[in-house]
Amino acid sequence: MSRLTTAHAALIHRGNFPVPADEHFEDGERTLLSRYGYWLQALADGTLQPISPEQERFVRAVRGDEEPQSAFELAWTKYRRVSETAGPRAGPMELTACLDRLQAARAVALSVNEEYAARREQIMDQVRPLLELLDAEYADRLRDTGEEVTRLDAEARQLVLSYGASFRHAGVHAVYARGRVTWDNKGLTEYMEQHPELTEYRRVGNPSVSLRFQSATQDPPNR
Repeated sequence: MSRLTTAHAALIHRGNFPVPADEHFEDGERTLLSRYGYWLQALADGTLQPISPEQERFVRAVRGDEEPQSAFELAWTKYRRVSETAGPRAGPMELTACLDRLQAARAVALSVNEEYAARREQIMDQVRPLLELLDAEYADRLRDTGEEVTRLDAEARQLVLSYGASFRHAGVHAVYARGRVTWDNKGLTEYMEQHPELTEYRRVGNPSVSLRFQSATQDPPNR
């Protein structure tokens, strides 16, 4: 494989191109852009040189020399239009200020929770002997009744599986569900790379954010 085609392949396989959360994008367009966006961007801005007639036509279309026709041309033209009209994205300074406020709020919340825990422990010291007597009185009954519920729950589930359909009785709705169908996502992705027309059937969910805090203190609980 030549150096040029290697560069093409690397961008084609990169995936996860950020697509604006805009209602004007159809599912197929969003999927196509997410999967091939970095490659299309490199072709459109000249970072990569086209190596096929289809790629040459794509470059002409996105530059306005020809009317967009293919799914790639239409999707990238729409992406560029939406990107140009979209508002400014958050910058590093804005993110820094927001995360500083978040860390300060977490510190206050942690302090309040520690104060609450200390006050609660003082009250628990006064009632703990009574609670221990109550636990001892009910321990056997709680265990026996819990085990019976667990046994009958398992029996009911097995009977519904044998029945093969949902069933209602005495305020209980036993819902029967067929086994969930799963697919080999890696295998399907590799197959779709050889058959790009299948991308219109692929659905990509909205992006999400998780926050990880490098701190020795415990996260404040949700109440």
